[in-house]
Amino acid sequence: MTKDIIDATEEALRKVVDPRFFQTERGFQGQFYCALQRQLEEKGLLKGGYLLEMEYQKSRRHGITQRPDIILHVPAEVSGAQVIQNNLAVWALKKRATEEEAEQDFFRLDEMFDVLHYPLGFLVNIDAKNNFASSYQGRFPGRLRTVAVWLESTVMTAWGRPQANRPARRGKAGADLRRSARRSRT
Repeated sequence: MTKDIIDATEEALRKVVDPRFFQTERGFQGQFYCALQRQLEEKGLLKGGYLLEMEYQKSRRHGITQRPDIILHVPAEVSGAQVIQNNLAVWALKKRATEEEAEQDFFRLDEMFDVLHYPLGFLVNIDAKNNFASSYQGRFPGRLRTVAVWLESTVMTAWGRPQANRPARRGKAGADLRRSARRSRT
């Protein structure tokens, strides 16, 4: 199933072809979401209660408070399962991310991996050529895929996978987010 979700993501990224949607993160996200929904439906991945949702607010009952850009899951209130079950993938989108912004999104994705057991996550860097895979310092490199997407005469993508067992860096963004995340859980 992981390969199907990765393939659907690649195909959906290539469907966003209008230059206007590369001007804003929200515009790109809307078009990408629609294309991703179609790709996941074609691959039969939206069965059994699985939903693709945008900006679904995670709350205290989830153990975190963040609003991921896009998630693929069966909502616990629909399935009756625990919030850590039936989570398939999470996407973080950023327009022309800086390294610090990418590190912030990596921290948020790691939180989704750790607390809610998402097995797969994506950082999508819009209108940029750097996928920031080499900047990832988290604990879940096997779960993360990074991709830069930009428009030339066609949609271009540059995929990356973080390396395992890299020494952890203590960047300001990560430290600030860790403090903020601890405060929000109390």
